[in-house]
Amino acid sequence: MPPTHPLTQFILNHRAPDALPPAVLAAAKDMLVNAAAVGLAGAAQDAGFAVTRFAQEMGGNGKCTLIGKGLRTSPVYAALANGLLIALLDFDDSIPGRQCHPSAVLLPPVMAVGEMNGSPGREVLAAFILGGELAAKLNDLLPQDAANALAAAAAAGYLLDLDAAQLESALALAGLSPYPELVAGQTPPLTLNLLKGHPELVAGWDSATGREIPPPDLAGPARAYRQGLAAMQGMTAALLARQDLAATGGLDSTLPLSADRSTADPYAALGQPYALLNPGVGLKLYPCATAAHTAIEAALQLMQQYRLGAADIAAVAVSVTPAALAELPWPTPADGWQARHCLSYIVAATLTGGPPLLDTFSDAAAQDGAVRRLMDLITIAATETPSPAILYPCSLTITRKDGRRLTHRVEFARGQPELPLSPEELDAKFLYCSRYILPPDHIEEAITGLRDLENIGNTTGLFSVLGG
Repeated sequence: MPPTHPLTQFILNHRAPDALPPAVLAAAKDMLVNAAAVGLAGAAQDAGFAVTRFAQEMGGNGKCTLIGKGLRTSPVYAALANGLLIALLDFDDSIPGRQCHPSAVLLPPVMAVGEMNGSPGREVLAAFILGGELAAKLNDLLPQDAANALAAAAAAGYLLDLDAAQLESALALAGLSPYPELVAGQTPPLTLNLLKGHPELVAGWDSATGREIPPPDLAGPARAYRQGLAAMQGMTAALLARQDLAATGGLDSTLPLSADRSTADPYAALGQPYALLNPGVGLKLYPCATAAHTAIEAALQLMQQYRLGAADIAAVAVSVTPAALAELPWPTPADGWQARHCLSYIVAATLTGGPPLLDTFSDAAAQDGAVRRLMDLITIAATETPSPAILYPCSLTITRKDGRRLTHRVEFARGQPELPLSPEELDAKFLYCSRYILPPDHIEEAITGLRDLENIGNTTGLFSVLGG
């Protein structure tokens, strides 16, 4: 059966991985190194152990590795667990201007199928790239969770070598929702499910833009659960479609599109250009909300340039955009999860201890007395104006105890597409995240293998290495 939907056509038209632009291949390999690194860091967290216990209890066909755990489970539960692990610490990648963290929903299914079937690395890489393009572009048309599930289904379906009819069913199944309010443009169902009993946290759905308004106060593992669930939903849809479970009515009837499709083809932008190149992908240097990274770098610049210590500071004024402040809503963090989304804490911790690390966002660190005292000296204003090219500008002014005022403005943080991490910086991040999880030879094997992925004939061994 020939493909009948543009999404299916796009995927099947790119069955030859060699046709993908070399720059996209390079970007995707950096994303995979980064995702594996942060998944390994997530594996050491309490929530990582919780999802591992769950996957073990579910049992199933144990061919697929759980990152950092030395354990295997079914492809479905591996997708759930690994997606959660990658997204857990707010250290994963993102596409600027979109509520899109592609690797957390794409590495889990391609890793599961690649390991299960011994897929060639070039095919794994192609599946990941095509899924990334769908995750980014469908984010303009669909609620975040639906776009992610479709992208995961597309990536898994590509690697499972589904034919046109099966692939269309996989995408349709991934797009199905039992919640009519999703199609009606109300609060997205997963948000409702996560926040039952907490209506004050439901931000809802912006019908004017067709985008979800993320609940700003939702902090903790629940954020990562959304990514894992989308990866699991896409993986399940692809496996069911392989068994010829058809989604009746066609793909369009199951996609709860929220954009106005009357004036333009919503799929025309696929691959024109690839979102992994434009706007590009941000790989975080700091394990906290992206909106805070320019403030971190402004603080670091002033501290280094003027050799300041926290004891020299009388006051700090931070100016960010309204959107940035909305993503950093906690005025005072109660724990490490909230600290990742508290601008005054992040700035105070940076001024006190230098670049934020994973331990900066522990529960104990969030209560540190020196940091809390410095937080009392910080004022925050949402007075910066963003532009389409500069999303999170930040101006930071330190008033010294001798009365001098020092100001620095940062438009782009390192790790964002305008200032990408070097291969050495990304390798150092992998080493930092995995140093307590993988032995040294496995660390080297993982980095080398992911960077040479297109030349690996069978990815089973490579993905097994990530288990520890």
